Amino acid sequence: MMKAHQNIAINLTLNTEDDATIKLVEVQLADSDAVIVNTIKGTCSDQSSIEVVHFFMGRGQIFSDSRIDLVGKKSRAAFDVGYIGNSPVAGKAGAKGDNIDINILINHIGKKTESDINVNGALKDGATKTFRGTIDFKTGSSDSVGNEQETVILLGEDVINKTIPIILCAEENVVGNHGGSIGELDDDLLFYFESRGIGREEAENIMARASIERVLRLVDNESVREEITNKLEEIL
Repeated sequence: MMKAHQNIAINLTLNTEDDATIKLVEVQLADSDAVIVNTIKGTCSDQSSIEVVHFFMGRGQIFSDSRIDLVGKKSRAAFDVGYIGNSPVAGKAGAKGDNIDINILINHIGKKTESDINVNGALKDGATKTFRGTIDFKTGSSDSVGNEQETVILLGEDVINKTIPIILCAEENVVGNHGGSIGELDDDLLFYFESRGIGREEAENIMARASIERVLRLVDNESVREEITNKLEEIL
């Protein structure tokens, strides 16, 4: 869990043995304008998996760069990301909204490998988010499957959202899927909330909170879940 009040760089290397599973949960809850650089590199051997759960909910500039190589047969990598891009601090001269930069690369090298990338979040006034998700099917990775899905809720007029999904294929017998939902809440959904006495701002906060709670279900540690829930209540 990162609560840095100053700049910090983190480098992690994750390597699995056969039939092993690594699950990593990282939570960024900094309440200052810190610069955080987070790097993950990993390799999966036969029938092993690496599962990464990320929460980016603090203030500042966040640069997250991850690469997993699925070398072993039937190996798997999964990334689940939840984030909130916050508005500039009120009353602070020259303050800027959060900048969240996420890069995830999964290389399918072995046969029958599987990857899943799921990114969910919301951007408030003045926030910027860039997401690059790359699934690369290398020669020899036959019968492999890769999936990318992103949901972004835009909660301000001046947010900047950049989504760059890439699926590369040097092998014929593979499946790569990408889907996304990006935008403001539609009028029908807002009407539904309004018919129940819920205004636009509260409705947006409810939906933004729901996007994070989808990822929160993957966290087993109760104290970590409580920290994230408290942060959600603070910023939404």
